[in-house]
Amino acid sequence: MQPTSLGSNLTGTALTPAALLAMNEASDELMPEEEIDTSEMEAQKLVAIAEADAVGSVPPPASIKGAVKSGVSRIKGGHPVIFMDKIGERIAFERTGTRLYDALIVKYRAAVEHHPDALPRELPPDGEDGVAISGDPGELLARIRAEELEHFSLLCEAMTQLGGDPTAQTPCADVTAVASSGLMQVLNDPRTTLAQCLNAMLTAELTDNAGWELLVSLAEEAGESELAGRFLGALGQEQEHLAIIKGWLTALVSEQPQPDLV
Repeated sequence: MQPTSLGSNLTGTALTPAALLAMNEASDELMPEEEIDTSEMEAQKLVAIAEADAVGSVPPPASIKGAVKSGVSRIKGGHPVIFMDKIGERIAFERTGTRLYDALIVKYRAAVEHHPDALPRELPPDGEDGVAISGDPGELLARIRAEELEHFSLLCEAMTQLGGDPTAQTPCADVTAVASSGLMQVLNDPRTTLAQCLNAMLTAELTDNAGWELLVSLAEEAGESELAGRFLGALGQEQEHLAIIKGWLTALVSEQPQPDLV
């Protein structure tokens, strides 16, 4: 939560040039004269990839009605299995997104209480496309968190409507859960600043926006116009979330006091 400051950082090599020189000399001495051949290792990786099972699978529709619905989508030129896998992916990501904003709200409250000097003195009146990013940050964060949860519910309803099981972890859901786990670690680390957490949230929102754009396209290809419209509404809200996070991060970094380098 504290502002970024100078400290006793010993990770760089500039502080010990003699040790750096010794390390480079040892590396040169121990390095084989011929280039290291990694072809066998790469071949083993190729074999492992070829023999590996898939991360998971998309479960079949849970009802006859669901099977018929998927069949209609396939006839219309859509890809129902991929479509449902991507819905599963967004279910997983929106669930994580809700938890990320829970953590960000806690981080913001801690910053207000313990490090108010690390907060921007003034937020710009609006962001990209005229999205309002001013106002009480705590209330805005609570609203975004609520919308993330609404998106999770929307996706669960969509999966059920298509005959799928919203509680099943599809392959893309599994992958995105692993990929987003690092973001959660950043938000829950007590050492990270509010600006660092907002930077992690920027990564999440950029990914989320791209995911919703793809989901809208898949819904349209599958002939699910009603779902496409609802997904488009969620995308609009996600675009607002992105503008808010970008605006706050820019203001926070720009106004943060710079440490004295001497």
